[in-house]
Amino acid sequence: MDQADQILSPILVRLEEEAIAILGENWAKTWHLGLPKPEETPGGMNIPAILWWRNLALSYDLVDYGKMRYALLGNASHWFPGNKSDRLDELDLQPCLKNSPHANKIPSFLAEAHQMFGDQEIKRLSQQ
Repeated sequence: MDQADQILSPILVRLEEEAIAILGENWAKTWHLGLPKPEETPGGMNIPAILWWRNLALSYDLVDYGKMRYALLGNASHWFPGNKSDRLDELDLQPCLKNSPHANKIPSFLAEAHQMFGDQEIKRLSQQ
């Protein structure tokens, strides 16, 4: 723990550099700005979490992690609030994305995330 800054700092820099290389600097540094909470989103979609998992999957090949977490949306109450992005064609997200600098890109990124993560349903251990 005494050397945490010395050890973690170069690791965090490399992770950020990789995310920027894959996602682009503008997206990597601003994707989270102006995103609504699930209760402010049509259909209760958890846009911040879904986009974060997409970022992790693309930047660091954490697809299985994203699948595991995404599958819990709509099933895990307060632990994983909100719903999946499986109803994009039925919902108008533009009003809730009005404060995001990426409002025009986000619906297609959510669709991509659903394709990447939405192929399995995972139940909580208490439901098995």
